[in-house]
Amino acid sequence: MNRQVGPARSLCVIGCGPRGTSIVERILANVPALYGDRPLDLHVVDPYPPGAGRTWRTDQPGLLWMNSAAEQVTLYPDASVDCAGPPRPGPTTAGWLDAPLHDGAYAARRDQGRYLRHFFDTVTRELPATVRLYVHRARAVDLRRVTADGLPPAPGDTPAGRQQVVLDSGEAPFLADRVVLAQGHLETRTDPAPPGLTRIGPGPADPDALAAVPPGEPVLVRGLGLVFIDCLALLTEGRGGRFVRTAPGGPLRYLPSGREPRLYAGSRRGVPLPPKPARGAPDAPAAAPAAPRFATLDACRARLARPAAAFGRDVWPLVLAELGWCHYRALFAERPARTRMSRQDFEDQYALLHTDPERLAKLAREAVPDPADRLDLDRLADPLAGLRFDRADDLQRQVRGHLAEVLRGRTGPARGVATALVDGLQRAGAVIEELWRAGDLAADQVSEALGLFAIGTHLSSGPPPLRAEQLLALAEAGVVTFVGPGMRVETAAAGRRTVYRATSPALPGVAHEAAVLLDARLAAPAPERAADPLLRALLSRGELAAERTADGAASGMLRLSGAGLHPIGADGTEHRDRIVAGPAQFPRPGTNAVYFRQNDAIARSLLGD
Repeated sequence: MNRQVGPARSLCVIGCGPRGTSIVERILANVPALYGDRPLDLHVVDPYPPGAGRTWRTDQPGLLWMNSAAEQVTLYPDASVDCAGPPRPGPTTAGWLDAPLHDGAYAARRDQGRYLRHFFDTVTRELPATVRLYVHRARAVDLRRVTADGLPPAPGDTPAGRQQVVLDSGEAPFLADRVVLAQGHLETRTDPAPPGLTRIGPGPADPDALAAVPPGEPVLVRGLGLVFIDCLALLTEGRGGRFVRTAPGGPLRYLPSGREPRLYAGSRRGVPLPPKPARGAPDAPAAAPAAPRFATLDACRARLARPAAAFGRDVWPLVLAELGWCHYRALFAERPARTRMSRQDFEDQYALLHTDPERLAKLAREAVPDPADRLDLDRLADPLAGLRFDRADDLQRQVRGHLAEVLRGRTGPARGVATALVDGLQRAGAVIEELWRAGDLAADQVSEALGLFAIGTHLSSGPPPLRAEQLLALAEAGVVTFVGPGMRVETAAAGRRTVYRATSPALPGVAHEAAVLLDARLAAPAPERAADPLLRALLSRGELAAERTADGAASGMLRLSGAGLHPIGADGTEHRDRIVAGPAQFPRPGTNAVYFRQNDAIARSLLGD
């Protein structure tokens, strides 16, 4: 392996899932203009195949689907991307697969992995003549600073030389001038299960661990999001169960195989994620996303420029105005009989009052007589809030009824209202991401923004509609029992054995017990509990530091320099030869995605002098 200290600059990308692969593509795209005929060594480090990485492995079960429509996913920066580097047009996932999709729109995750591996192979097949590519199928476990001569620094020195990348494969360390950390969603260390109990997760669905769950046994499930949906598929269809319709267009029914466990599932809200709104004809072109009306980038930046600006006080009202604008315009267009004011009058008044939440609420009451038709984010976010149930059956009927109602609203003739709200959430989310990635938000503001916009994740990041319909069928078949909101899990004695016990304040006096706990969720970001050996090594030496809010609380993020994404150590040192590129959602084609713009800026920073 190359260890020269000669004229060739050496770059290293650690983690080559979608994010790292996109950065590799942007490096190669920018080399001719920025680096000319100078030699460059480019190292890629990942124990998994480059492109797909861990999450998008091509050997995972086909029952695991994406939750983004395949026609809205690309890794090719098209002409819409406003960046300094050249575009590289190419197909979306749907265009490349050119095959039927699940639920008419969604690819299996392993097929997305095939797309990503093809992308990596394509962009690295014909390298610039000056570039040598090294792919290391290993895990990076340390970055050691060395002098320009490749020697360890003297005690107390912080050399401005190079870095040794240490791998777990036994391969000799190699030298790099600049390093990108792009490991994606990081695993965290969890406490072991008590003796005699089994805990699975938190983390993505683990087919091997789930296969060991005995048939017919009770399992407590903590989390009702996307990981839950994946686990559900593996534990039901994956064990031979079948979904059928008794008549065309009729309700879905589940026919059990008898090998399913009994699942008792709950979460903080107690209800599953709403599904993505049903899409139109499979061959219909995707509509270009509309520009924000009120929560524009300029308007948000102007508010952040105010003295002592707070995201919640200054920017969040613009986001709420944006969401209301999307909801009510769609309601007037799709269901005019539900309103009692002309659309034009409503829009004119709304535009004048958008900075005054109280007067906007009054306008909504005047224009929309039925409270069920008004936008109520609190009700949408927490539909079981404050409810109490005398019997477990009452809770099951309530949650099943809620899920059926949400399904109708997102798949039926009037789904345009839900679709408009989801579009508005994605539009506002893109602006918040832009502010975050550009360094416009301080650490406290980032934490506040992510907390407030959790409603966006809940309402817009759900599974394909068919998966939600399958969940309803499983609940009606008794395979899934809902525990309720505010689910609490603790260990308890049950005779001579210890069990996990799940309760909900919405159902006093009812407890569910099991020897298996499935944490069907991704762990909250916590650098201090990272399982990644490289991050642990850098944190232990103070070369990385966890970000803290003004009151000293952990934010769940690393301390970075802002738009440059350089890590800042515990002593305040900015490590400008390192970049931390965190995980991000797949970019949509034709949207000038900040994903591509940031990756292009990272690549040009790595290549610059």
